[in-house]
Amino acid sequence: VKDTLDSHGFGLSSVRFICGTQDIHKKLESLIAEFHGTEDAILYPSCFDANAAIFEAILSPEDAIITDALNHASIIDGIRLCKAQKFIYKHMDIEDIRSKLEDAKQSGSRFRWIVTDGAFSMDGDIAPLDEIKKLADEYDAQIFVDECHATGFIGPRGRG
Repeated sequence: VKDTLDSHGFGLSSVRFICGTQDIHKKLESLIAEFHGTEDAILYPSCFDANAAIFEAILSPEDAIITDALNHASIIDGIRLCKAQKFIYKHMDIEDIRSKLEDAKQSGSRFRWIVTDGAFSMDGDIAPLDEIKKLADEYDAQIFVDECHATGFIGPRGRG
């Protein structure tokens, strides 16, 4: 702790986007990526902020989001902000996901994202990711999984 206080001081005085990225941010992101077995990670002040930003930044009106009806409020807000086509499927209903993917495909969507929580925070349901993956492969779709409520307690070593 003393070494960090000596090298970085007591605090940054503000948030990262004002004070800039520090080496300790990059180190923590590297540790998070290693923990999850991913190439990289980006730290956000909260997952709510991340979900509010990602859809609008990446998707356009030519794209489609196929989203669970009971996704977290942050996902719902993020999807509302973007201009992609929106298809809401019944909670964890694989056949309804298939139907919405077919609708999205028929609409001529460029990219199709199936969006789900990994663990649903309000009722504890666990998304059927194996089945969702099969549909994603069949319909050339990507999967977006919010693992906030799964990290630390679901999966091998708490990796979601």
